[in-house]
Amino acid sequence: MNGGPMPAGPFNQSGGEPGRITWKNVRLLRVIQVAYDFPVDRIDAPDWVGQQGYDITATMPMGTSVADFRLMLQELLKERFKLAAHKGTKQVSGYALEIAKGGPKIPMSKGAAASPIADDDRQKPSPRREAALQYMATRTEAFRAMVTIDENGFGAPKPGNPYYGNKAPFEVTIAVNGWFRSTKLNATMPEIATFLGGLAGGPAEDATGLAGKYDVHVEYVPRPSASGAVATTEPGPDILDAVQQQLGLKLTPKKVPVEALVIDHAERIPAGN
Repeated sequence: MNGGPMPAGPFNQSGGEPGRITWKNVRLLRVIQVAYDFPVDRIDAPDWVGQQGYDITATMPMGTSVADFRLMLQELLKERFKLAAHKGTKQVSGYALEIAKGGPKIPMSKGAAASPIADDDRQKPSPRREAALQYMATRTEAFRAMVTIDENGFGAPKPGNPYYGNKAPFEVTIAVNGWFRSTKLNATMPEIATFLGGLAGGPAEDATGLAGKYDVHVEYVPRPSASGAVATTEPGPDILDAVQQQLGLKLTPKKVPVEALVIDHAERIPAGN
């Protein structure tokens, strides 16, 4: 998939041609995903929708926004594929975020970043912080303009950045010697549940009953890749154990309701140009 006002990534391999799309052998499911902004696992459609490929070439006004681009794709799907869809809910495997035995270990947010310090301040050396600084050195200039490393080696908003001021929500994950160090600041518990569920690989709903805003930092070893390898120099807890040990919370597996896109009708052979 190439072109259109979409960021470079899985839907736009080059990020070029902002006034044109040139999609070759693209699965209709992918087009629906882009048009309606739904994850694939939340789209209920006939099997062929994820198997049949199409070539799509189209133009659009220069400067078209992503939101308008999605609406244009929706109209294309309706006109050419007679697509009919509606939004509903479905039960999927996920988690409930609950309070663990012993109670929560997360501080209430004070509305400001936790004492970020300059990237070149080495007065408190530690292997983890040194590795975090090395990670930061590999990031883009834009990333380093917004994120720094705090005195404990976790990511934090960089002072003076234009996006993350006092009381602003902030989240980041950095890699340290094969470990992940994830931070979420100035967040409500439903927001923290969504964040931790994302780290664990599934949707999560808040069941803690805690009000207010909190700061969380969690350090864990990512789950094995498809090859079974974990690139870490030392063992450590997975995300589920880390949440319980370090945050005093727990992610309990359960079925949770999520918004879904249901495809009521689509035609394999699109209408002609």
